[in-house]
Amino acid sequence: MCQDNYTTDNRKGKHLTYDDRKIIEHLYNIQDKSATEIGEELGSHRTTISREIRKGEVELRNSDYTIRNEYVADKGQQVYDNNATAKGPKIKLAKEHDLADFIKEKIKDKFFPEVIANEIKEMDEFEINLNQKTLYNFIDKEILIMNWEDLTYGNYKKSGFINKREKESTRRHKQGRQISDR
Repeated sequence: MCQDNYTTDNRKGKHLTYDDRKIIEHLYNIQDKSATEIGEELGSHRTTISREIRKGEVELRNSDYTIRNEYVADKGQQVYDNNATAKGPKIKLAKEHDLADFIKEKIKDKFFPEVIANEIKEMDEFEINLNQKTLYNFIDKEILIMNWEDLTYGNYKKSGFINKREKESTRRHKQGRQISDR
């Protein structure tokens, strides 16, 4: 077998990209092709194309006040991006309002998130066990409706860049040498 038999271009379950949507816009609006013809050209199923056209279709008014429907790629991409925000795991505190109130109360009482996480693990009152990183993420994403300033010592986030200075002996050693020798 040669490599020509192994292609991933038209694999099943592929999402449409913005470039695909621009092609759909051109083929549907200007060339007036059907969903089946567009699907054959893009390597997607006709149902995928018809759903995409439905998502991105807008009503435009002509100069004589008649209405025409056209597909707009930007609208289709906007709907896709909006629908993509619902993906991912659900928030652990969605149903546990008592736990959220407990965490807020402890933070107001100047407890560290590490201590709160350990207390939650030791208690049998809540079904969920949270670690300190999850609590910091809840604060960072404002799920708990709190700020970093509400914590005892403010912002606990570590900066990703630490400015390390070279030693004087290292700098002297590099001087006068070519880059390829270093």
